[in-house]
Amino acid sequence: MNLAGIELVACARRERIHGYVQLADKARCLVAGLLLRRVCGVTKDCQLIYGGNGKPYLKSGDAYFNISHAGDYVALAVANCEVGVDTEKVSAYSDAVAARCFTPPEREWLRREGCDEAFYRLWTAKESVMKASGFGFSLPPEAFSVLPLDSSAHSIAGKPWFLDWLSFSGYIICRATDGEAGKTEVITITPGGLLCG
Repeated sequence: MNLAGIELVACARRERIHGYVQLADKARCLVAGLLLRRVCGVTKDCQLIYGGNGKPYLKSGDAYFNISHAGDYVALAVANCEVGVDTEKVSAYSDAVAARCFTPPEREWLRREGCDEAFYRLWTAKESVMKASGFGFSLPPEAFSVLPLDSSAHSIAGKPWFLDWLSFSGYIICRATDGEAGKTEVITITPGGLLCG
């Protein structure tokens, strides 16, 4: 099975694609690489540098970016400030995960809201901040709150973070930036078209 367009992405991305077992994972990784090429101009490995926890940056410093994928979608967030994005398919959530990862006020808010989408609004906000900050899971999700769920500044890890959500075809996407970056726009690309027999 071939992946159409794999020759267009940087070498390290091709190695990551080949490292996946599932075809859907290969396709999502390829779409991410093609988005980086199209939007950020990344065609070679040397155009990227990596922060202390592995967060990638454009060596040129022209913009900041972050990638997330879930199910049928890949999200690329680009901004003129630190940015993180998380995409999640809305499904039944786990009370155990909520108890472990959310603060008491967040768990109370979730109880009042009583729906799966509310869980994913909290989760995507936390993960997008963890990614944007470059800390990843070394900034534990239970260590900070994303309430209120609005676009006001949230003081997390010593910085103000701005959150922006989008509900899209049964998915929740959240973008976190350390500066006001405008509204999120969505361009859809389906990985299925990249798989060739």
